Amino acid sequence: MRWAYCSLLLVLFACKTIETANPKTDELTINDLDIIAPSSIIIPTEIALKSYLNEAEKSLQTKFHGEEKQCEGISYTYDFFREPLDFELKKDEIQYTINGEFALQLSYCPDCHGVFGKEMCVIPRVWASCGIGEPKRRVQLSYSSKIDIDQAFNLQSTTKLKSFKLVDPCQITVFKYNATPTIEKEVRKALVNLEKDIDKQLGSTPIRTTMKEVWRTLQDPVLVAPYGYFYLQPSGIGISDLSLNNADQKAFFTTIIVAQPFFETNKSFKPLLPLPKNNHTTYKQNKSDIRLRTIASYDSINNYLAQNFDTQKIYLTQRKHLDINRIKFIGPQENRMVLEIGFSGTKKGKLYLTVLPYVDASQQLRIKEVEYEVQSKSILLHTAKWLLDDKIKQQIEQEFYYDVGPMLEEVRESVEQSVNTELAPGVFLSGSISNISFDQLFLVSDAVVLDISLSALLQLKVK
Repeated sequence: MRWAYCSLLLVLFACKTIETANPKTDELTINDLDIIAPSSIIIPTEIALKSYLNEAEKSLQTKFHGEEKQCEGISYTYDFFREPLDFELKKDEIQYTINGEFALQLSYCPDCHGVFGKEMCVIPRVWASCGIGEPKRRVQLSYSSKIDIDQAFNLQSTTKLKSFKLVDPCQITVFKYNATPTIEKEVRKALVNLEKDIDKQLGSTPIRTTMKEVWRTLQDPVLVAPYGYFYLQPSGIGISDLSLNNADQKAFFTTIIVAQPFFETNKSFKPLLPLPKNNHTTYKQNKSDIRLRTIASYDSINNYLAQNFDTQKIYLTQRKHLDINRIKFIGPQENRMVLEIGFSGTKKGKLYLTVLPYVDASQQLRIKEVEYEVQSKSILLHTAKWLLDDKIKQQIEQEFYYDVGPMLEEVRESVEQSVNTELAPGVFLSGSISNISFDQLFLVSDAVVLDISLSALLQLKVK
């Protein structure tokens, strides 16, 4: 029995290859991590109203006619003509003035009697007019349209007549009749439909259509070649009160997108969410501070290492050396990462290390506290105890790194490129991404998870 045991030791020490069993790893998944806090993405938004105001002007009636005929008393007919609307934008109102002119013809009968079943004036009617055969009488009216955006992202307009002024009053001296109240009453009545038409035209401004397009586009994955995909993952949206600017004839407001963005080396498939209700907001700032969860699968890290890792030669004595040919991420084990080390030289094979990964100030994913995994250590104690030398662990710790800086720069550039685009005809999104920094690192069964902070300046324009 003793002879057999000694023979086994000789075989183990003489063997040029060291193989150890795969270590057990934790089953922690991405779903076991706390959900990252939502980010509020602030998008100053502007909509050009000039074209819609011009369309309103073109579509609105310019000539109005009315009459009231009766046998006894005053009968009249009138024609009213308006000039083009003069719009002025102030705060949350569109104010405009209507200049027009009218012509009025009146007749008066003091008394009527029925003759052969028909009402007839007992004396010849007295006729009079204003603006007929002479310059027409001028009228000036002012309106205001108070506008806001409802929960369905429709522009709502409430138009009211503010003032009515007869620049040239109409006094009928022949029968002492002041026609001004009659003119005001009839013109007001005729222009009630004008209010409705203005509200209808302003309501056609495509805010809802724009928001639906923006919402759909923001859910599309952004390819960050060759690293993976960026997902904004929006969950809520709201806009602030409108502010109108007369010089540009534009409406300004702030759009807030609530999102939980993440970056993943593997493509995910997320169902598209419909546009939610407008959740009114009062945000005033322009810059967005965003938290981004980055998920780097071990397969992607290992592919990178396979392409970029250079063999490291370690001399322990003049006769003994190791060539570390391969490093591979296996998975987490009690909050540490298990690495598979492939080597050749005095001996060849593979061993497993447990390490503590971290990201340094220069955006390098590095390792520290390098130790042999329990099973590997046990094998080495019986086969090649010299491999346990701290020099090997120190060399691995110093030489290993995974530069995530280029990946982050690619993410930044790709996201910038995706947001500087025309979402739909006449709808433009633009912006810039800056100030990327690391917050936390997590290890799960199939990936390294990095939580990152970044800043963004975005803008949405609708022409």
